[in-house]
Amino acid sequence: MATTYELRIYGRVECAEFMDKVESLGRLLDVDGVIYIYKDSVRILANFPNEKKRQLFKEIIKDLEDDDGLIKVEKIEERELNVYIEFPKGLNKISTNELEEINKKLDKTINYLDKIIDSLEKQIKVSKEIRDILKDTFEV
Repeated sequence: MATTYELRIYGRVECAEFMDKVESLGRLLDVDGVIYIYKDSVRILANFPNEKKRQLFKEIIKDLEDDDGLIKVEKIEERELNVYIEFPKGLNKISTNELEEINKKLDKTINYLDKIIDSLEKQIKVSKEIRDILKDTFEV
C-alpha cells in the first residue's frame, strides 16, 4: 500500500508565488495531497506515484530559488507517515483558516494509529508466544 509523506520546507518560502509553483509542480507530477503554511515552514502532505517522482519533486523545489530571487529554500525535511491518507486529485493549497482544525484532526489520527500499532504489536507478540508453546507441546 502507498504511504503518505510529510515534507517541511524551510527558508524564504511562505510567499504565494512559491506555493503556486509547488502546487503546479505537484499536478504536473501527478502528486495528490495538500500544501499549506504552518509556523516557520511550508508543509506538504502528499502521496507520490513512485519514488522517482518523489525525488524529482524535491529536486525541482530546491531549484525554484534559481528562477526567483524572492524564494530561498534552506532545508527540506521529509518524513514517511506510515499511513496512507487519501487526498483529492492533485496538490491543493489549504487556507490558514482551516489549518488549526486539520492539524488537530491529524494529531488525533496519528495518536489513534500509534495506539492501534502498539496493540497489534502486542497481539503479534502474544500470538508468537502461543505458537511457540503449541509447537513445543505438540512436537514429537
